[in-house]
Amino acid sequence: MQRTNLARVLRTAGLGAAAMLGLCGVASSAYPDRPVKIVVPFAAGGPADILGRLVAHGLASRLKATVIVENKPGGGGNIGTAQAARADADGYTLVIGYIGPFAVNPSLYKNPGFDPIKDFSPVALLATSPLVLVTRPGLGADSVAGLIDMARTRKPALTYASGGVGSANHLAGELFKAAAGIDLVHVPYQGIAPATTDLLGGQTDLMFNGISSVLPHIKAGKLQALAVTTSSRLASLPGVKTMEEAGVKPFDVAAWFGLLAPRGTPPAVLDTLERAVRDTMMSDEASQRLAATGLERRLMSQAEFGKFIGSELKVWSAVVRNSGASAD
Repeated sequence: MQRTNLARVLRTAGLGAAAMLGLCGVASSAYPDRPVKIVVPFAAGGPADILGRLVAHGLASRLKATVIVENKPGGGGNIGTAQAARADADGYTLVIGYIGPFAVNPSLYKNPGFDPIKDFSPVALLATSPLVLVTRPGLGADSVAGLIDMARTRKPALTYASGGVGSANHLAGELFKAAAGIDLVHVPYQGIAPATTDLLGGQTDLMFNGISSVLPHIKAGKLQALAVTTSSRLASLPGVKTMEEAGVKPFDVAAWFGLLAPRGTPPAVLDTLERAVRDTMMSDEASQRLAATGLERRLMSQAEFGKFIGSELKVWSAVVRNSGASAD
């Protein structure tokens, strides 16, 4: 009798130990259990970088993990985006998606190095950035009409900067050229920050820049704002006309940014990331940061963001085709 009870105790103890080992195994493999990397496919200092660091800080706090940001500029965002597409689909490499690589570049480049639908799983749309047509100090054009007149007579042609071939500011410039019937020379950079720096220094003449990048310079009188690219005026620049109010129609363009993971990332990991990202973007800290930079919060779930990317691909493929723009 005693031997039987002892055997039961030992068996129970053994099962308990096995259960504890199992729990420990689950705990050790819980996501995330090592550093997470967010690839920003543009230079530091621009809106994609601002959002990447905001999300990294929020994820680190909410997931109790180390989250690092890696800037990988080049190829209009293609280089960093392609790098993320090739990463292991385990949730430890993420990428800040931008309208350029995910909606424009597939039509602009013969081989951008990735497929925005087949190679990625959406996590969440984060924010949008209205664009502003700004000119360098001393250019001498104080209205869109004045700029168009200058472009028609200026030799050599006026130059416009962008954050890279295929970026929203590049395509906005191409739309402007087509709608106004003028010629402009495109000068692409590896990110918004260096493009803005050269515009401020007078190396280029104008730019369709994100409000987040130029609002401080406009308020300081270092750049002149001629029009915004959205269909309605911006609260941060109430006295600046829309492009359509200035006579350039149709014209409604805004850049957007989201977070994505390589295709095949486990659904449970995507769900964890989506919840953490949503909590981050709805926080007071994010609200203050977005307000300070001019970015407008726009959240979408995984499914909604996936459908949105598909619709944007259709819209911008038509724009690229009609503009005749090509990066190859």
